[in-house]
Amino acid sequence: MTCRILLYSKVGNTLKVGEELAWQLGAQLHEIETPEVEDGFRARLRQKLSSVLSKQPQVYASDQPWASSDLLILGTPATSGRAAEPLRQWLATKPALPERVALLITSDEAQCPKSVIDDMSRLIGRTPVAVLYASKSELATGAWKSRLSPFLDHCVIRHRQSA
Repeated sequence: MTCRILLYSKVGNTLKVGEELAWQLGAQLHEIETPEVEDGFRARLRQKLSSVLSKQPQVYASDQPWASSDLLILGTPATSGRAAEPLRQWLATKPALPERVALLITSDEAQCPKSVIDDMSRLIGRTPVAVLYASKSELATGAWKSRLSPFLDHCVIRHRQSA
């Protein structure tokens, strides 16, 4: 089974879970990169002005044959009930996706916001085959790992050999 993981991680939480998934599945892990963000008052002012003018920052993802994978796991932190903007921008380019797409979502909230799953389902054009959610507190304690096995069971295509 060919599996790829594409994620955006702002502070490293989504990447931490993505690395565990990549190890468990033997998957290729790819990150969406954004331009370096300057710090300071002028930089924040430029960012606000750009958002008002709807000028989106460029996002970079490796050029992969995403659609030829058996499974693609898309990872994103969630804020205000939405997926992170860099992943949304990548999906807006209408890349060819495989039939089976799963989601990895991290957030500060205790429960996975349903609006994020609905938002991502709309962006990918289908219902995900599985969703793995990890809250900030679960990441600190490792409690999210209890949901790892059921998530992997939904993701992995098992081929049965007939006798």
